[in-house]
Amino acid sequence: MSDGPEWDFMKLNNNSKQSSKPTSRIHYVFGISCYLLLIPTLVVAYGEFMDIIDFFEYGGDVGDVLVWVLYTATICSILLISGLHFTDSLKTDSFRIGSGIFIITISVVNLIFRLYDFNEERGYYGFDEFWLDYLYWPSTHERLELVFLGIIIGFLIMKK
Repeated sequence: MSDGPEWDFMKLNNNSKQSSKPTSRIHYVFGISCYLLLIPTLVVAYGEFMDIIDFFEYGGDVGDVLVWVLYTATICSILLISGLHFTDSLKTDSFRIGSGIFIITISVVNLIFRLYDFNEERGYYGFDEFWLDYLYWPSTHERLELVFLGIIIGFLIMKK
């Protein structure tokens, strides 16, 4: 009697429950990893802040601090909201969509500031050639990749 087709649906349901549980565990592990990555991110951000404070002695200005806050807030919010998303802490759709919009917005503002910084850096290095040649430098395109990944992560969080 247990080998009949009428009992097959129970086997299918039982297998689907087992396969969804490890996926949920993987999500929680990834979410906690995002939380743990906040620690070294904040340590590095603190070191960058101390460097910026030292630059005040040599002609730095408050704009450097504001840009640092923007860059640090971008990476920290991506890690924090990704951790919240993967640990299922974003319970309501409005909070999830709002978080995604926040990541997209802060990433776009970050992109605008990065492009402005790149224009200034090109002048510092005497790089008067075409913009795309400057983007080949790893230090340049890696910063842009972070911003574009932030925008993509924001859309993925909104999508669920």
